Amino acid sequence: MEVEGGTIYSFEVGGSYDDVIYALRDLDKKRVFNTTWEVVNIKLREVKFCCKGRIRVTVRTPALIADPLMKSKKKRFTNAFSFVFAVNFMDHLKITREEYKKIVLELEEKVREEPSKVGYVSVIYAGRKVIGLIGELRYELLAVDERIIGTLENAIAKGIGSSRRNGFGRIEMRCEDYGI
Repeated sequence: MEVEGGTIYSFEVGGSYDDVIYALRDLDKKRVFNTTWEVVNIKLREVKFCCKGRIRVTVRTPALIADPLMKSKKKRFTNAFSFVFAVNFMDHLKITREEYKKIVLELEEKVREEPSKVGYVSVIYAGRKVIGLIGELRYELLAVDERIIGTLENAIAKGIGSSRRNGFGRIEMRCEDYGI
């Protein structure tokens, strides 16, 4: 990334309200990348997602989908709801991979994948090639479950998959009627 003095750059960060405030509190007048950074304007918004039907998830930056069933450095290339949002479920519910494996089938009964537009892109990160999922994912919520809604809110705020702190897996999500 190249920056030019006097130019305003904007960044989107996500996380819990307290964590974001804590991170931004000491950011003002920091010297990084041979540039002094100043926080000019902060807009906070609380994530609330309420949907009882179909959702569309636009993956804006490559998502690295971790395998929720076994610990592995290899990523999964799927739009399966229980895989795409596994990290968010574990984060939101504060559970381990082993605990997640026990509820995954119950969650799968409440959501159905719909035809999605999925692609893959290669990026160089930390000197190595990384392949991530991009595109539009579509799901139908078959039953309202607060665990699922909370997990979707977590995904909007923090992204999906692994390496979310590094900018991978940034998404937009909206409730839609596809007219199908």
